[in-house]
Amino acid sequence: MITTFDISKEAQPNFPLSEIAKSIEYISLETSDESFLSLIQEVKFYKDKFYVVDAGGKILVFDTNGKFHYRIGTEGEGPGEFFYVSSFVIDEKSEQLYLASGRRLIAYTVDNEYVIEKSFPFFIDYVEIIDNQLVVIGGRDGKKVGDKFVNERSLFKVSPELDLVDSIPLIYIEMNKQTGAIFPFKNYISKVDGDNFIYTPVLTNESMMRDTLFRIENSTLIPVIKLNFALPAFSKEGNKLILIKNVFISKKYILCEYNRDGSVFFYIKSRESDFSINLDQGFSIENEEKVILRPLDLENNRFYFIKAYNFSNISTEELNPMIGIVKL
Repeated sequence: MITTFDISKEAQPNFPLSEIAKSIEYISLETSDESFLSLIQEVKFYKDKFYVVDAGGKILVFDTNGKFHYRIGTEGEGPGEFFYVSSFVIDEKSEQLYLASGRRLIAYTVDNEYVIEKSFPFFIDYVEIIDNQLVVIGGRDGKKVGDKFVNERSLFKVSPELDLVDSIPLIYIEMNKQTGAIFPFKNYISKVDGDNFIYTPVLTNESMMRDTLFRIENSTLIPVIKLNFALPAFSKEGNKLILIKNVFISKKYILCEYNRDGSVFFYIKSRESDFSINLDQGFSIENEEKVILRPLDLENNRFYFIKAYNFSNISTEELNPMIGIVKL
């Protein structure tokens, strides 16, 4: 049975994260020539270490005190080298890290030993482990089919040798002209209570609202949660007014990051009570800074956010941002 939640146009302009959080911990990341971060794109935690993706195209490893340890891989075009990171995942069973860089999938040990890589005939958007199986979400944008251009995405199962072994179609969109869009902060798959949930966003214009979270059962997608956004959802010209970027689920909450009329909103709904709130730009922390929560450990309702470092001296060298660890 599908469950529907209503999201109104009204939003809270200032809701403190401290009012909902059980705990908030800040990690100051060491700043050096080797560890400098321009923009944190993704964070994962494994065996007392934070694996941090920088938008500049590198994965840096820090401990729980924020001390820098090493960088995964190196910059370049050779084996084990890359310039760009679209997604990565840590397989706790094999203790290997799988990194997607464009059409390439590269495997390392968590201690930074290069293992294997392979190129695919499509761009890889996302990498995850589902039921001990490596999966990737990928596809093509602007593929010419007749007089149309097609954007398509599928979920592919991948063997330890990085061979494709199965697939589930996710998106197939026909357009009159080549159009594509990406969002760097991707939370496509949620893993909670032994179930796997998926939301694959479409960031280009289309005539439908993709407002449903699905559960993955074998090779079937089962709709489970629908987000009912207050109208209007489209302009008079037929353009999308609501752009859903992420929908994910934790043990206790449903969360959605979206734009309406170009403005950023963040919705969170309790799975155990009637509590829900629609936030203008996100939660408020100190100094009225707004932050968006992203998943760290959904089974235990742990999330992270990125906080700019507060300067005490403007002549001081720019410091790395801080990671906020939140338990809800």
